[in-house]
Amino acid sequence: MAGVAMFQQTSPQLSLFDPLLVFPGILPHDDWSHIYRDKVYPQIDEKEFKHLYCENWGAPNKSIKLQVSLLIFMSMERLTWREVEFHLQRRLDWWNATQTPCDMAKIDHTTLFKFYNKIAENDVAYELFKRLTGIFILECNISMRQQRVDSFFMHGWLAKLSRYGLFKETNRVFLQNLRKQKPGLYAEILEDLSRDYLNDGFDLTEKDKEKTSRKIQEMADDMHHLKSAFENHNQVKHYKSFEILMQVFDQQCNIIEKSIGPDNSVEIEIEIKVPDGKGKQIVSTPHNTDAQYTRKRNQVVTGHKGFLTETCDPDNDVQYITDVALEAAGHADAVEIDKIETRLEENEFKPEALYGDAGFVNGESILEAAEKGIELEGPSAGRSQSIEGFAEKDRPLDVADFKVEFEDTTKDLIVLSCPNNESPLDQIKSEKTGQWLVHFDNKTCKECPLKNRCPVKHGATISTLTINEAQYTGAQRHHKYMEDTEYRKECGVRAGAESLVNEVANKHGARRSRHRTEKRSRLQIIFAAIACNTKRYLKQTADSCAQKQPKVQTNGC
Repeated sequence: MAGVAMFQQTSPQLSLFDPLLVFPGILPHDDWSHIYRDKVYPQIDEKEFKHLYCENWGAPNKSIKLQVSLLIFMSMERLTWREVEFHLQRRLDWWNATQTPCDMAKIDHTTLFKFYNKIAENDVAYELFKRLTGIFILECNISMRQQRVDSFFMHGWLAKLSRYGLFKETNRVFLQNLRKQKPGLYAEILEDLSRDYLNDGFDLTEKDKEKTSRKIQEMADDMHHLKSAFENHNQVKHYKSFEILMQVFDQQCNIIEKSIGPDNSVEIEIEIKVPDGKGKQIVSTPHNTDAQYTRKRNQVVTGHKGFLTETCDPDNDVQYITDVALEAAGHADAVEIDKIETRLEENEFKPEALYGDAGFVNGESILEAAEKGIELEGPSAGRSQSIEGFAEKDRPLDVADFKVEFEDTTKDLIVLSCPNNESPLDQIKSEKTGQWLVHFDNKTCKECPLKNRCPVKHGATISTLTINEAQYTGAQRHHKYMEDTEYRKECGVRAGAESLVNEVANKHGARRSRHRTEKRSRLQIIFAAIACNTKRYLKQTADSCAQKQPKVQTNGC
């Protein structure tokens, strides 16, 4: 069991080599490290990490409090693993903040990285985020009544490869693994391939564009040959690199069998298959299969999407992040908002009002939030946000232009009249879709001056409006946002979330993932949120202490 460490808590007893004893007065009394040492460092509960270590085997583990603190400092200052190792040996403020004796101020960057990989497998870091956030909010007397949410893209460890680069690198990675594990099989299969992938230079683009299509075809043939040769091999078929090769081939290629003479030859047709949402997403690189490819307007992203929620009450002296999450890049904001609200409620950070942009707000998400006692505020999705266009007299009508009411006992939506004040003939609820089918007189509708703007559909004998509570709620919110100037000003508080995203993504290193897996990327954004909250807390505490200190009166000459 080499490499297994035994759990041992950090001793609370100060060392004779504590930096405050060895270098008394060398740090200013208002240095951030004093606040971290007294307020943050004691809140790192090492017992929560106990399950990562053995009870009675191996050497004692490196101080968990130290390693967690270093990961926080790493995100606060956007350092690499080796830079953390370098700084720990030279930074008095780090020694003081972590109560590290001068003779023990060293750690190997691989030790820290292995610790990081361990905690990526569970929620211990998120639990630390919750506890620290709760303490910061309580000590700074922060109101959580109003909060805002936003999302941003975390780019993957590698950029999206072209199809040429994807095929070449997928084949190369598998063959490299095969040569290491089964050199005999590698030597045999090499003779049947169009090129020696391991001897080629690391160039994932073809400079001669005219040759690109032909070389893609050749590499697809090679991929098919590797697939056919090893898909039934008892050991090779279980290699992770071979599983990725199989996945790439199935996603990118179709096999078309054509009869030529007495034999059947196999021709490879290259085509991109659109994911149907049921299987795995399209692989963009064999090095990071968790990264998902997506587009947003002119932005092309291969990676993940981060979600951040923070307090935004104007009476707060400082705002804190209350929730952080990471999902696939194609994950919809409107789907995540319900999960965010659930986590806020479970973590006792539940707001009264939650502000989001049109990506988070629609009729369904407004109703789901209301069931939790949260007012989800912001413009509704799927509609033009042009105030000038909404004010035009000939704008298209929607279901919010109909007069409706809700029945007192059943809370069913009842349509009273259309925008032209015509009453419906009847309305029934579809058992299949759960939507209301509101019927109007067909002749009256066809003669209506608003027929070209109205959402009612005209059939052969009847005109029908299809509506449900979610559709009406979303349309009603759109009308409120377009017509009510004061409400738009109220929702303007959400714009501050853009600053939060910029701070976490750019100042704390969450814009690009350092890792190949989604679990480690999620841990990266969690520590970025912890670092952001910690930095805000340190500054707020320092400012409060400075204000409490009495001013020194001096006499002029």
